[in-house]
Amino acid sequence: MSGAGTRLFRNRSFRALWLGQFASIFGDRLHYLALLALIVERAHNPLNPTPELALVPAVSFLPTILIGPLAGALVDSWETRSVLVVSDLLRGCLALLLIPAAAHGGLPAAFAVVFLLYMVNSFFLPARSAIVPDLIQGDDLLEANSLATLAGVAGTIAGALVGGILVERAGWRWGFGIDAATYFVSAGFLAVTKPRPRQRMPRPATWGGVYRALGRDVREGARISVSNRAVLGSLLALVCLWIAGGALHVAGTVLLRGRMTGFISGTGGILASLGFGMVAGTVVLTWRGARWPRRTLAAIGLIGTGIMLALFTRAASFPALAAVGFTAGIFVALLLVTTEAAVQSAVAPGARGRVFALRDFSTRVAVLGAAGLLGLALGHGWVTPTVAVAGAGTMLISAGILALLGWKP
Repeated sequence: MSGAGTRLFRNRSFRALWLGQFASIFGDRLHYLALLALIVERAHNPLNPTPELALVPAVSFLPTILIGPLAGALVDSWETRSVLVVSDLLRGCLALLLIPAAAHGGLPAAFAVVFLLYMVNSFFLPARSAIVPDLIQGDDLLEANSLATLAGVAGTIAGALVGGILVERAGWRWGFGIDAATYFVSAGFLAVTKPRPRQRMPRPATWGGVYRALGRDVREGARISVSNRAVLGSLLALVCLWIAGGALHVAGTVLLRGRMTGFISGTGGILASLGFGMVAGTVVLTWRGARWPRRTLAAIGLIGTGIMLALFTRAASFPALAAVGFTAGIFVALLLVTTEAAVQSAVAPGARGRVFALRDFSTRVAVLGAAGLLGLALGHGWVTPTVAVAGAGTMLISAGILALLGWKP
């Protein structure tokens, strides 16, 4: 570990954030695998659950589309640590509620609870991104984001490996139950962080003034995002990545069901491979990332991920799929860490919540649109899963070339 990494882990607040991130992402992987198992079990046609799979991005990301920009403006006016702790406590309760909702109300009731969970998530995500610079020294920003990403990756690996076996053998109820417990653990870690105090935007005394101020703050966050070249380039790169993610969620899942007998455990194994690749990517960034221009790193991330999606369509065995997942993880880590650091360093502390909320809004619109359109297209046989995934890979490669030539953060 580099000197900056050692220094960051001696920072009690950053260490608590890291552990909280690990716990909640561990639970998120169990949540995803449990939801897949529930959908396959309760789908109208278990042999072709494409319509139900296409609904997952809708209920997961529509909340951010509806309230994301407003949530970011509110996060900028609230105490960030309190937002994180309260959000995790609420998410834990909703994850527990998923068990009786799915058991008695089926998929419609489960999707309703997932919608509420991601409504709370719309406040958590911008707050988590906004708090990192308040816990560390400015010179350690790239290393801090690398290590924060590493926490999520480690949680992904552990959750995917444990969750794939657990959900397949014990059922989706255990997946949702353990997911709830991890949110409560994360809330405990986040409660001990001590971010540097920052000036928060005052709120008007009247409700009319509050609404006008919120509208102004949302517009200001959009203006910052569009006018700042580093922020705009980062947002566009992430939008492309999430479009590809929407395609992979719908079309890639159909491909995997046709290639593996143990679908849930196999999917968990591939997610774990992706996580190991992201570990490798974050280690490289922590070790040598500061020596490379962010534009180059982001472009490499886009192009490499696109190539791996194309190879994914040709991989027919689990070892081949795992190898593709591992390599893709390296490139995804390059893209995620560099864009996160670019936005954090380019935006003033009092506006980070709004900008990161706009990031979440735009990426959720992208994945929801991609998943919805492909769910419709695949359901009617207008396109094959292989063509859909390969097309997403081609888009990423093209975006990476354009980023390398034209984006200068």
